[in-house]
Amino acid sequence: MTDGSVPPPQAFPLSFEEIEGLVKTLYDPGHAKRVSEIEATLRVLQRSPQGWDIGDALLHSSDENVRFFGALTFTIKLNADSTGLNEEASQQLLSKLIHHLVSHAKLSIATRKLCSTLAQYFCKPISVWTMSIRSLAVSFAQQQPVLDDALGNQPSTWDILPALSDDQLLCLLEFGMDLADEAKKIANVPDRSPHERMIPNAESIEVLLQVSFGRGIKYLSTPIKDPDYDNYLQLGEKICGSSLKCFIGWIFYAQSEFKEVPGKLQYLRSVTELALACLEYHVDDAMELVAEVLENYPNFFEPKQQEMLWSAIMSPWGMDILKNLDAETVSLARIIVAYGQILLNARILYREPDITHHQQVMSVLHELLKYPDPVGVEDDVAPVVLDFWNNYVSTIAEELFQFTEEDAKPAWTEKARANVFLAISEFFQKITFPPAAITKSWHSDEKKTFKVFRVDVRDIVQEAFEVLRETVLDQFLDFTLRALEAGNWLELEAGMFCLNAISEALAEPADARVRRLFEQPLFTVMAGNAEIPAITRRTAVEMVAAFNSFFLRKPEFLPQVLPFLLSALAQPALAHSAAKSFASLCSECRKSLTGELTSFFQMYEQFLGYQTAEEFTKSKVLEGIAAIVQAQDSDDKRQPGVQQLFQYITHDAMQAINVMKEGNDPEQGQVLALTTLKCLACIGKSLQASDEEVIDLESEHNPSQYWTQGPGKQIQNQIINFVNYLTQVFISNSEVIEAACDVLRVGLKETVPGPFVLPPSAFIDFIAKTNMQTPRLPYVLETACCFISSHKSDKSEEYQVQAQRLLHYILTIMQSLQHPSNDPEISVGCTEVIQKFISTNAAILSTVPAGVLKGMFDFSIECIKSPEVLPKRAAASLWKDIFELSGNTKNAHQTTGQDIVNHFGQAVTSALIFNVCGEVDGSSLDQIIAPLRKIIQSDRNARTYITNAIAEQPLIIRVKEDPTTQEMVRKYVEGLMRNARASTAFKETVKDFWAKCKQIQMQFTPPQMMHPGHRFAQGVHPAPSPAHGY
Repeated sequence: MTDGSVPPPQAFPLSFEEIEGLVKTLYDPGHAKRVSEIEATLRVLQRSPQGWDIGDALLHSSDENVRFFGALTFTIKLNADSTGLNEEASQQLLSKLIHHLVSHAKLSIATRKLCSTLAQYFCKPISVWTMSIRSLAVSFAQQQPVLDDALGNQPSTWDILPALSDDQLLCLLEFGMDLADEAKKIANVPDRSPHERMIPNAESIEVLLQVSFGRGIKYLSTPIKDPDYDNYLQLGEKICGSSLKCFIGWIFYAQSEFKEVPGKLQYLRSVTELALACLEYHVDDAMELVAEVLENYPNFFEPKQQEMLWSAIMSPWGMDILKNLDAETVSLARIIVAYGQILLNARILYREPDITHHQQVMSVLHELLKYPDPVGVEDDVAPVVLDFWNNYVSTIAEELFQFTEEDAKPAWTEKARANVFLAISEFFQKITFPPAAITKSWHSDEKKTFKVFRVDVRDIVQEAFEVLRETVLDQFLDFTLRALEAGNWLELEAGMFCLNAISEALAEPADARVRRLFEQPLFTVMAGNAEIPAITRRTAVEMVAAFNSFFLRKPEFLPQVLPFLLSALAQPALAHSAAKSFASLCSECRKSLTGELTSFFQMYEQFLGYQTAEEFTKSKVLEGIAAIVQAQDSDDKRQPGVQQLFQYITHDAMQAINVMKEGNDPEQGQVLALTTLKCLACIGKSLQASDEEVIDLESEHNPSQYWTQGPGKQIQNQIINFVNYLTQVFISNSEVIEAACDVLRVGLKETVPGPFVLPPSAFIDFIAKTNMQTPRLPYVLETACCFISSHKSDKSEEYQVQAQRLLHYILTIMQSLQHPSNDPEISVGCTEVIQKFISTNAAILSTVPAGVLKGMFDFSIECIKSPEVLPKRAAASLWKDIFELSGNTKNAHQTTGQDIVNHFGQAVTSALIFNVCGEVDGSSLDQIIAPLRKIIQSDRNARTYITNAIAEQPLIIRVKEDPTTQEMVRKYVEGLMRNARASTAFKETVKDFWAKCKQIQMQFTPPQMMHPGHRFAQGVHPAPSPAHGY
């Protein structure tokens, strides 16, 4: 069929017996080692010109696997080689496929594959088939292919289908389902002809579904005393299940494709009542399929069908399912939720609360939250219903947001609020942890499900607070207080969990209510009762951080809170949470705690005796204490506190060094070093001036010398020594290097002098000691970028000197790299440092020797030429900024940019054009386009640069004698110059030229040298393996 006509019989490359033997061997589990070889051979046979006839021959086999492979062969040929078929050959192919289907009507893997192949044929441009369902029905009835042109004088489909066997009906349903699925796959294909052919089949699908559902339900209604009851029941299940899948497939196809012919939906809607009847016969997957339609295409069901569905839910069948919590209950819950969502979306569910039907729906949705079993173990219904209540609460919140407090509210709001309040009460019970005897047997998946459910409920609680405000706050407080008084620790945890959820929304007016809880000895009880579950203690710890704004306003409660946190720090299960809460509380309440600083130092020394005193907990506790130190009102008062903190730091640092000197436990030495640096960074963050502090403009002109020249200088020296000495001792530890950089970065965020605002020399001394062997060197280079950004306004001589040192260092790294591909990540880091100078203070570059600049910019040009993606993109971004600078008359550093372009413009342009001439991959082309456009906009020599660059490209040189090449280049250059001001047009010009260069590359590249993807794109296929002899 490859020439478009009916082919004469051709000899197969192998005998039919050999081909059939290969297929049988392929499916024989005893020949696993030969599978890949056999697959390769059969693949060649399938794609050969004789593939059509091979498929036809295999479908005549009596072996099921061989017939399946025959149908598969037709599928492959259809997808690969069908475009060349003329109408006669297409008709012959269709007849063969129908013949094989009607000859073996019993559903099997081969028959299913044949149905799928026929559906794919229908959707192909070469299809000569329109009335496919009716054509197959008549073909089954006559046991021979009957195509469209012979259907006119046949009996009606209503007369034919009832006479077909069960197997024939099942085949038709399988094909109908495949037809909808295949047609959906081509929804976005410009050729609309398959969809136009689908529309006339809607009427036939209606008949097929009416007959099939009717027969299936008849079988399911067989009296239990009938001797064939079991057989009929099984057959009824099968026919109804297949009918449902076909029905749903067509519904979702019609959703997108029947928009222009909405009247055709009636053919499908007429079947709905029969489909819904399958629910009460407990047909497998019936509830899931109905739920899918309700969830994804709710408008399909008409109001009377929705009423029928709800009647089924409220019938004894539905009530029995809801009483017994099992898989069916979950499926029915999906239907109920989707039904409720339809009413919610229509806004009638809450705006018309007095309608009996709406009250009934709301009542059922509340009842679904009342199963006593835990979520994630026995109760899988609550997570389903949660979606409805999430939407309900959000909708009510949005509605009420339109009204101010003074506005008169509609009458329905009171009942809507009551429903929200009731749902929150029901969720409250569902998020309460079961006793430990139950939870200890939970698997990880069950724990995760319960945890995710609680997080989702927390979101609903936060939204509900916007609706209920003080009402729900009082509810949570009352519940929590009752649980505390009764010693019901798990309910207490649920109460605190909900209070934590709304804590951010609570402002000062709520303090009078909240203090009711904290006036009770909540935290004292938590600290003193060993029987309280760990989860309750953990939530209490989280409550401290959640309510730190309250404690800031009411510092009288802090004496109860801080001892509790100290006790929690001693417990391994709570230590991390307690340390975070401690840091958060101290940061928020720092000014209220300055008088207790000595007690905090004593507390820290006590904490150091706990086994929980490790890197994270120590850093967080010190971060909290440092916040209190920072709250002192002068540097003189801060300095002793900082010194005390540094004594603790020094102790860890000396321990780390001593451990390393003794050589007994180098791993422990690294842990101590890392702890030192992380604690140092956390202290530094807390010592930063807070955003609320007033900045003295006078001090900005005369910055304090306290930490650089005064009494605090010793502190700065210690910081510098810690960083330098620990990185020297642990020079090969990547975590230590990164932690040291974090310490240095702390002061870069400061706007006023402080202990961590180090002199520029401290940074560059550290950076200059690193080299290619230093672990995490890219992170060091990122730190250098942060340093440059923070000094963008620094005009001091000291900074100028250190900036020059940094540039010399960057050149040294580039020289060590030799080529970007030797370490792409470091290459990117070096390039970004130069770019940071360009964007912040380009004048620095004019103070650097020409040789240094040449080395750096030559390296960046090499990055553009490199095949490595990240260096290429980074260097292209650098040169985009340089070109932009050189053309910006408002920038004080324009002259520097122009000087750079004058020296390197031609070389950079050549590198960019090298990429455009097919060397860059499509994903990075936009990054190359940007600097190319900028140089045209900013430099009058751009045309010359581009013309010269194209002329020296090897690819262009190879085809320069071709007149079409000269014309292509001319149009390209003209297009660049003309479209430089229009971003989209410029991109299209470059991309078009790049694509043409790619095609030229393919012409000169031998197939075996091509990337496999390029071979495929160009239609170049590898020669068949000689081992197979084809």
